[in-house]
Amino acid sequence: MAEKDLEQDDPYEFVAMRFPAEPGVDPDEAMARTVIEEYALMGMPRDKVLRLFSSPFYSGTHAVYDRRGHAFVQELIDSVYGLAPREV
Repeated sequence: MAEKDLEQDDPYEFVAMRFPAEPGVDPDEAMARTVIEEYALMGMPRDKVLRLFSSPFYSGTHAVYDRRGHAFVQELIDSVYGLAPREV
């Protein structure tokens, strides 16, 4: 919780920006892969990364999950982490 009220012109306020993607670039794939790679580099387990996408609490990643579906996100996770070990 903040120690003081945020000011109207707070320079540290989070601001999301949209911009057009270059032709031939899938913006959902580019953003999702970047998020997955960042968390993989920090050592987050693959199942927790999937939860970042499947939970509506994380609006940016969940928007990709809603638009493209579980299989799309799982395929990206597998491409970054490698295929998940199969249970015997």
